[in-house]
Amino acid sequence: MRKKVITAAVVAAMLAGTLTGCGGSSGSSSETGSGEGSSSPGGEKETITMWHALADNELEIFQKYVDEFNAQSELAQVELVYTPADEYIKQLTIGNIAGDMADMVMMDNCYTTEFAATGVLEDLSSYYNEWDENQMLDGPMQSVTYEDGVYGLPYSCNTIALFYNVDMLEEAGVEVPTTWEELVDAAAKLTTDEHTGFAFCGAKTGEGAFQVYPFLNQAGADINTLDSEGAISAVEMLGSMVEAGSASKEVMNWSQADLEKQFAAGNVAMIIEGVWQLDQLRADAPDLNWDVAKIPVPEGGTDATALGGENICVTSGANAEACWEFLSWICSKDISPSLCKDMSRFSARSDIDNEEWFSDDPQTLFFANYMQDTVARVHPRWSECATALEVAYQKVFSGEASAADAMAEAQAEIDKINAEE
Repeated sequence: MRKKVITAAVVAAMLAGTLTGCGGSSGSSSETGSGEGSSSPGGEKETITMWHALADNELEIFQKYVDEFNAQSELAQVELVYTPADEYIKQLTIGNIAGDMADMVMMDNCYTTEFAATGVLEDLSSYYNEWDENQMLDGPMQSVTYEDGVYGLPYSCNTIALFYNVDMLEEAGVEVPTTWEELVDAAAKLTTDEHTGFAFCGAKTGEGAFQVYPFLNQAGADINTLDSEGAISAVEMLGSMVEAGSASKEVMNWSQADLEKQFAAGNVAMIIEGVWQLDQLRADAPDLNWDVAKIPVPEGGTDATALGGENICVTSGANAEACWEFLSWICSKDISPSLCKDMSRFSARSDIDNEEWFSDDPQTLFFANYMQDTVARVHPRWSECATALEVAYQKVFSGEASAADAMAEAQAEIDKINAEE
């Protein structure tokens, strides 16, 4: 392991506790071993360490692929080192401060540009541009791109969509909404004394920003344009349903796991939820008649949904050639779709035949195809920017401020952050 340099911005964000989760699921695991990245004399393979936060069931699957790579590689021996999931980003930061860093790191994709900006990640552009299998989806590749550099590869992905109770919609005579106007109207018609029409995660957390941000993207806005007409209208539209009671005020507190429980119990007719909850929903409500659809978009807007998942990045000063051999293998067309399906995730590749891999599960197939509409959360100080967005939409949902005022305040924070870059 080698010493790295870290900027004050990331240290401050860590100490402020702003590095929150990016959506998707997490779990705990036991350490699988550790090792120093070193080149042995006599042409022996170099040991390449990789930090991860995989849950036990995920680790078992991933380790099998690592073992397969190690058996055929003449250059590298990859060794996985566990770092606790709930402290993963902080531990990554501490590793920089302490001068110890793995050769590769597996991280939530919203953090890659943050760490690329600190200079602790290796630019792999030369390897990627010469790779004959660099057919990747736009959204996942956005997450590893910073100032025209490529700072890793997206090895697994997930996303969110609209889940709806088929029976409730049919009983209310409501079609599956495809526009914001239809969503607001459907939510109102589906609200009864027994259940609300719509729910989403509007908590002041990374999960909340993960779910709210796609609505901004659909209207042509991003994290740098929070005071734009599109961004304001997105938060205003969501807030209008909370104000009307067709979405519970509890959306300000509910996690994505809470949403699944509410939907499974029949307490809400439609929710925004992630593909990782499919199995849990089927277990919690085996008789529930439900399906999935694209998240409704504004009139004249574009399809956009959230990009969750992980990237594998190479740290500065590592043996980039040896690391790239592993990265290009694990993300190849021969390996990536099989690995991702085994781990209940999606490949970031654009040349995958989703029908071939998911034809036995219509809902999962839908999500696989929806990956083409994912938008990455990218900013060299994403965590701080996301906090500004979270504060703004919470003010709107609580009725404390109008969408225009709240988003103007958020934009002022973004402007300050950008001025410091």
